[in-house]
Amino acid sequence: MEEPEEKEAQVAAWLKKMFGDHPIPQYEVNDRTTEILHHLSERNRVRDRDGHLVIEDLKQKASEYESEGETCSQRHGGFSVSSVTSGAFRETGRTKTTDYTFEEKIGILFRFNAGSISCSSEN
Repeated sequence: MEEPEEKEAQVAAWLKKMFGDHPIPQYEVNDRTTEILHHLSERNRVRDRDGHLVIEDLKQKASEYESEGETCSQRHGGFSVSSVTSGAFRETGRTKTTDYTFEEKIGILFRFNAGSISCSSEN
């Protein structure tokens, strides 16, 4: 079990981190408030860690998908995500006047080519 002084120090450090340059609101420092704020700080730390892991996983997956896309592009004559044009939207009856996001291009690529293009070494 952590000592109350340790918890108070951890809570103070967490509040300083959370509020940054802004003043920390005054609160009554007693066993109950310290315990509540310590619990919140621990939950916040776990949530931040989990969020960081999800972000890192998504970055890794995006990198893998881009690499796979480049490999497919090389095997199939230069077709790439960036070459998807508004013509692909017109074929489905949708039109769009703005630039497409990476996610939209990926969606189009998979919709139009999932069944017709295989990236295996058999091709």
